[in-house]
Amino acid sequence: MTEELALNYIGLVKNITSKYNFRSDYDDLFQAGMVGLQTALQKYDSSKETSFTDYAYLWIKGEVLKVINNDYGLHMPSDVYKLSKEIRETREYLSQNLGREPTTFEISYILGISEEKVISIMNATITPYSLDNSYLDDDYNLYNKIALIEQGYDVGILDLKEAINGLEESERELITSRYYEDMTQKETAETLGMSQVQVSRKESKILEKLRTQIS
Repeated sequence: MTEELALNYIGLVKNITSKYNFRSDYDDLFQAGMVGLQTALQKYDSSKETSFTDYAYLWIKGEVLKVINNDYGLHMPSDVYKLSKEIRETREYLSQNLGREPTTFEISYILGISEEKVISIMNATITPYSLDNSYLDDDYNLYNKIALIEQGYDVGILDLKEAINGLEESERELITSRYYEDMTQKETAETLGMSQVQVSRKESKILEKLRTQIS
């Protein structure tokens, strides 16, 4: 990987950064994104199936989110910040033990709070929890794949395009709202005439269906 190649991916850094610049200083986010890009350039292993675009996207986004999470934690009410951390830790624990992404109901059951509360806290944080198995996971990451399709990057995922096209109309509408139009679950619920809990549950089922079809 050369410096010239890095320059070719500055557009990707700007694309990711621009989505979150209302949450933190743009220059700080851009610098963090460039750190992520440089890390990706250093660590990328071309012998693996993951494309460099995919790999770089994960590292760039991960570094950007670190800055946002730090800034957000400083301004978030202490009780909300604490609960957000507990939800994240519970989600990670359940993912490891179940071997799959936990549902919001399962997280709420473990924490002893309502499912609506879990969804509300998740929506108050940076990105959809249900899609990212790990910010910096080398393996397949569905959120980034869907986002990259919309951004026009060639990431070799025609199977995913076909899987999305094969969804029922109502399922495609939900995926379009959440990941192409970047709506929150609350906004999606209002648009589709559903409750937030219904959106969360249906989204989880759709994502599991997509993972199964392209695995």
